[in-house]
Amino acid sequence: MSINSTNEERTKEYFEKFNREKTLKFLVGNDNPIILDIGANVGKTVDEFKAWWPESVIYCFEPQEECWDELLLREEKFRVGKVYVNKFALGNQNKIETFYTHKMHSGISGFNKINLDSVDSVYLNKVLNEGKEDINNYKRIINHERSIEIKRVDDFIKEQENFPEIIDLVKIDTQGFEPEVLDGFGNDLKNVKVILTELMFYDYYERSLSFTDIEKYLIPAGFRLYDISHIAKNPMNGRTDWVDVIYVNNSFRGI
Repeated sequence: MSINSTNEERTKEYFEKFNREKTLKFLVGNDNPIILDIGANVGKTVDEFKAWWPESVIYCFEPQEECWDELLLREEKFRVGKVYVNKFALGNQNKIETFYTHKMHSGISGFNKINLDSVDSVYLNKVLNEGKEDINNYKRIINHERSIEIKRVDDFIKEQENFPEIIDLVKIDTQGFEPEVLDGFGNDLKNVKVILTELMFYDYYERSLSFTDIEKYLIPAGFRLYDISHIAKNPMNGRTDWVDVIYVNNSFRGI
């Protein structure tokens, strides 16, 4: 490809060579990585990571009891390849915290309430157009409170016997709790090679994030944005709702 190639040509060549799997494999750089899956839910990313790296060691963190049966099945399935299920959340404090669950989907539960005044929620917009009864039904299926345990990340690491010094990949999907997770690593964040995290911009929850919210932890620890691996677009108002981003620790580039 010439130096004067168009953006369309460069993008086409990219998709011929790369996808999220290939990008992460390239950055991680070994066949038996140590992975933290923070916000593992029922374990779909465990299946994904084990397909990419059969010899990986994966530590899963999921506080929702509705997800535990499926996660434990994966722990059993991959016991030779080592999958460890931890039935609590990770954050920046050791405490019991209020957690919000929603009957429509376990994947949208978290420490932030769904926003009843959202202008970006496609589902809420549909409900509002259907009348008062549907709004009341919607309110009944969201924002159910329960108390769950949070452990500070670096404390968890410290408690483990012979825990590896280097963590190859950290995946974070915690519905807006990502800054607290990153803060909880403390100085151990410098020992992480690659971070894959979700970043939500829309007002579906009562809290939204910006790049600044996570980069204030990532950049001092040596990380730089490497890739936006997924962009979720809103079909109702045209905004970008959330992105999946990959950050790489420059200290490990070239190892």
